[in-house]
Amino acid sequence: MARVVLCAGSRSRVPLRLQTVDRELYSAEEICYYLYHHAITAEDYITQDVLAEYYETELGLPLVAERLRVLKASEAAVREYAMVVFGATAMYTEEETAEYLRELERLQDLRFWQKQKAKADVYLEHRKYRDAMQLYERLLRKRKELEMPEVATGNVYHNLAICELHITGAGSAAGHFAEAYEKNRSQESLRSYLIALRLAQKDNEYLTALEQYEVSEFMKTEMDAMLFECMVEAGESPEYQELVRIKKLFSEGQLPEYQEATRELLESFKKQYRQDNM
Repeated sequence: MARVVLCAGSRSRVPLRLQTVDRELYSAEEICYYLYHHAITAEDYITQDVLAEYYETELGLPLVAERLRVLKASEAAVREYAMVVFGATAMYTEEETAEYLRELERLQDLRFWQKQKAKADVYLEHRKYRDAMQLYERLLRKRKELEMPEVATGNVYHNLAICELHITGAGSAAGHFAEAYEKNRSQESLRSYLIALRLAQKDNEYLTALEQYEVSEFMKTEMDAMLFECMVEAGESPEYQELVRIKKLFSEGQLPEYQEATRELLESFKKQYRQDNM
């Protein structure tokens, strides 16, 4: 039987905005839910003065705010903040909260590079490609100093390439996918490298890579199927259908409608780009 959770305090009309992941939270329960599922970034938010202020002024929970400020003054551990925040609501059971606190302790034992990569992975998950890229690049610059293993370094290169794929395109991403494969020997990195070459129309490099890495016929067929499926999905996407409509408006001489539709489509692309990269 599902539990019914009564909200603690008020539901705010003004959101608590988590800039680095572009999330808006409106209640004590939503704050707990985000922290519970993203423990690696908890310290980025839970110890900030703005959180205590939000509990007091927006959620109507001044006692929680005061406890958070006391912890801040005493430079308490992250788990102490979590105990206050999770104790303010019935969102999670005692067992779930205890499990979360153990996870926070486990994360504290991670090496620096492991924590930073995990944070970057969260940013990547939330499409904050530039924030993720900055962390990945910083790790790669210091990889020898941080004593990052080869496989881990390859995985960082792979995720960096994903960021580049969204920001600058397949051409620049291909090189880092190749570096990823050289270090982690992951079939996913090899496949991503080859597909990036195809997308960037680097046919000669693609054929050379097929031979160099002795790519199987099965993988070739698999990649062809993936690319074909992507083309079909792209052709059915609302954006592509809108492009078809705009082209038709132009061919029919409906210039005012063509100009307005083009402007709106470009604005939607700009908005999405800002969300992904700002």
